[in-house]
Amino acid sequence: MSDESAPAPPWMPSGDLDDRPKWDREEAEGFVGLLVLVGITCLAADGERVISQVQYFGRIVSVDATKGLEIACEGKLAGEIKTLPPDLRAFHHAKPGQYRLRSTGETIENPDLTATWSITEPSRS
Repeated sequence: MSDESAPAPPWMPSGDLDDRPKWDREEAEGFVGLLVLVGITCLAADGERVISQVQYFGRIVSVDATKGLEIACEGKLAGEIKTLPPDLRAFHHAKPGQYRLRSTGETIENPDLTATWSITEPSRS
């Protein structure tokens, strides 16, 4: 099977597969074991109106250039595994301090990383 006929991973928008983010294996592997605070904003098709916001935190337990980064959730979502796309540009070192999750009311202290994502729903034309 050629690369052209292989389906894109579910996290990747349709289009040119050459536009995928560059994967840095060494950097990604350095994230394993770190505590990450994740924020996901879901936007309407217009890209402006916020439909929902989700926040959670946990430890990065695995990284893969195709499958993404797996997070073992802690707090109210303890026991759940969430997967984020393998785009390391979304991950940033967190400033020390307490972070309050608006969506759950939980407080997390001194996470190692933050990751923020915006998802725009497709237009219904």
